[in-house]
Amino acid sequence: MSSPPPRFPSSAEVFQLCTSPSPSPQDIRVIPFSPSKRSLKIGILVLSRAQVQLFDLAAIDLLPMLSRTRIDRLTASSAVIAAAVDEVDIRYISESGEGSFPITSGARIPVTNSFDNAPQMDVLIIPGSFSYEELTLAATTFMREQSSNRGFIALLSMGSGILSLAQTGLLHETRAATSQALFPFLQQRFPETRWRVMHWTKQGHLWTSSSAVAGIVMLVAWVREYFWDRREAVECVLGAAGFPPLHNS
Repeated sequence: MSSPPPRFPSSAEVFQLCTSPSPSPQDIRVIPFSPSKRSLKIGILVLSRAQVQLFDLAAIDLLPMLSRTRIDRLTASSAVIAAAVDEVDIRYISESGEGSFPITSGARIPVTNSFDNAPQMDVLIIPGSFSYEELTLAATTFMREQSSNRGFIALLSMGSGILSLAQTGLLHETRAATSQALFPFLQQRFPETRWRVMHWTKQGHLWTSSSAVAGIVMLVAWVREYFWDRREAVECVLGAAGFPPLHNS
């Protein structure tokens, strides 16, 4: 089987190169493309007892909008429907896998899986809760094992979710974004991470953002980058959600 042809860096990667004060050699490369998966398993991690930010969860709704059943409601063209994802399976995962978790609007969302019975996910998302709780060994092990799987696509941290992600060791010698407010704490406790006070950043499969608003922008960038071969569906969904076209004249 022949090797997949190379592709030039995406707009998200070019943004990182242009805004990084000292890009590392691994950031500057032409990487091979792969077709996006026809179905995705998305895991939303509930890592503390604190209320999860509703704003962080709202951005996640962009992902199921890419599924064929959701796009079909937009009276989309046949080309758009053909480019849609077959299924987007979203799981809410906590250590116990029981009960529900609180969100900042006063509502609760049921947990669907525990760390023990969750399937291998394609994408993990850590919403913020502004919790400084120590991460459990089980949570760290779960994230490290899931993200080390060969088929794993991305781990995205939304806003203050970085407080949990930083404890896993996955950000060791890695560039990561945070807010001005959290920067002093994170810089002191995790000096081995290359912290950046900026909206969002990525390195490899790790995507980090500094706030809920920046998290939305980051998720849009990830969607456009990963689903490069489903552009018709992506731009239809983003347009319906109010985002400007990728190439806005």
